[in-house]
Amino acid sequence: MNIEPDFKKHLDKKLARRMRILTIILCVMTGVLAYNMYISHISLLLVFLGVALGCTLGFFAGRMFLIKWSEEDSKIIGNIDLLGGIVLVLYVAVSIARSWIFAHWFKGVILTSFTFSFIEGAMIGRLLSMRFNIKKILSEQGKA
Repeated sequence: MNIEPDFKKHLDKKLARRMRILTIILCVMTGVLAYNMYISHISLLLVFLGVALGCTLGFFAGRMFLIKWSEEDSKIIGNIDLLGGIVLVLYVAVSIARSWIFAHWFKGVILTSFTFSFIEGAMIGRLLSMRFNIKKILSEQGKA
């Protein structure tokens, strides 16, 4: 997700880098998903369902990083707190078990394509959650 240029000066470098890396991975995953859709002939409804489920998980997983305003640095920073650590463990557990979970309904290349759509949705949800929190904080600080 591209943060507006005037917002960049208020972001911690680590947080901006984390968002940039997620965006790059998301672009690569979009290509992988498109290829898998082509070879598996998965229906768009299943792809949208996977993305929607992933977005929901990703939006809540966006809680992994406590995004807050640092008075000392006058920047937005992201740290993991106890609740964020718990969410991170749950997020990793679901990510590891996703093939097993979805294997109850899908098989073969359809399973692979659905799993990729779920992963992509989770990344989109995380980015949207981070962006939402950043805009909220900038608004509260009068910087938006």
